[in-house]
Amino acid sequence: MPFPIEPTGPSRRAAARALGLAVLLVLPLALGGCSWLGMGGSDDDVDPDADLPKPCPTVGVLDGADHITMFSGRGKDLTDVVLRAEIRKSAIECEYDTDEKTISFNVAFDGTADLGPAATARDINIPGFIAVTRHGYMVSKRMLDIPVSFEGAARTVKFLKTVEDTTIPYGGELDGSAYEIIVGFQLTPDELEYNRKVPAVPLR
Repeated sequence: MPFPIEPTGPSRRAAARALGLAVLLVLPLALGGCSWLGMGGSDDDVDPDADLPKPCPTVGVLDGADHITMFSGRGKDLTDVVLRAEIRKSAIECEYDTDEKTISFNVAFDGTADLGPAATARDINIPGFIAVTRHGYMVSKRMLDIPVSFEGAARTVKFLKTVEDTTIPYGGELDGSAYEIIVGFQLTPDELEYNRKVPAVPLR
């Protein structure tokens, strides 16, 4: 069955799902399976008639949109920086609905944000996106808010963003391997030009 649609408010199921995706970000080798880790059985234990697991779409961060520098609008000096942020890693989990011929997937990505000297608030929404491509062509794109909160005197925070219950079709020779899921920050033309001119400095 496909993943059920969750309400927008907090729930135990949504929290558990976010925790599961967070574990994938920390322990990506879990995706490789027990045999890769040397804990599987011998070849004699393999059932050649058993159905092989169907692949999830690949997921990645768009090069050039993996970091953002937000300015106050007064200029482009260091004193004009409101926030700098970077996306570090991404992970995906998926489930096939063989009756509906659809794949439902959840994506998570994490990163770091630094509060700049020009910031006037400690709660900031960073614009982001998630896009679905198939064979190199964009199928859909969805805008995201990536909220970050700097509590107390903190100037640097970690964030985790989850995007749930996206559904894509499959059928015939088409499966999850035909799709790529891309995440990133939604940059303005000025922010994109800044990224091209100024080398990214990894955040702490």
